[in-house]
Amino acid sequence: MFMKNDHLIRDLLAFLSVERSEANLEFLNKLIENYQKKVKWETLTKIIDWEEGGGTGEYLPSAETVFERVIYKGMGGTCWTHSIGFHWLLSNLGFSVHYVYMDPGHLCLRVDLDQAYYVDVGFGAPLFQAYPMFESFQAEDQREVFKYIVSDETIRIEREPGPVKTLSPKPVTLQDLQHVIKRSNDWETAAFIREISIFGYIDDVPVSLKNNKLKQHFESEKLESELSEEETEYWITERFGIDKSLYDQAVDIHKRMLNSFIV
Repeated sequence: MFMKNDHLIRDLLAFLSVERSEANLEFLNKLIENYQKKVKWETLTKIIDWEEGGGTGEYLPSAETVFERVIYKGMGGTCWTHSIGFHWLLSNLGFSVHYVYMDPGHLCLRVDLDQAYYVDVGFGAPLFQAYPMFESFQAEDQREVFKYIVSDETIRIEREPGPVKTLSPKPVTLQDLQHVIKRSNDWETAAFIREISIFGYIDDVPVSLKNNKLKQHFESEKLESELSEEETEYWITERFGIDKSLYDQAVDIHKRMLNSFIV
């Protein structure tokens, strides 16, 4: 197992173009920056994991599965899989890392170095570094403004455009969050699982695709396009670089499940 982990870590660091170093803030920030730029946020694997876990209630893949799909299949995941994978990676690289939960419905990380840091690689937000957990900040790009507001009572996250959430800095376990995980895999109530969605950077441009609606966020303008089924497949497999067999598998599950809701 240790040899397999070492091999996967080497492959992942090579994929991220990051050299292994001591567990310090500079190394952490380089990992975050390159991970955010290279790894997609997508719901395709969430849909696949939902079907594979439907009989057991085990909807979350192992970190090894997450990164094998990232490196070799061009996939990514949602906040759950990104956080599981990045937690595994940082732990194996010598960092003190914990899961933290943002209400409603978001998993991210706390890394303890000289102080506690907020680390979030699964939000599709312009967060390219670790931030002191108990200090307010604002991050933005041409796509959005992300506000992290610390007060005596709460840590409040505001996204423009986007939802408002509240972060607890207290470490949690995945077992603590089983009810949330189950809810996020409920086709009746979980919006994300009912959409084919991808976000990533193509030639350093933030690009999102939801169902067949493409948005490209250039510095000077935002371009929106409605894609045909063939154009959607082209963007997903050729431009985002996602494995076609996994794309086809997710689309098949998605169509079957949506049809089951049609009366």
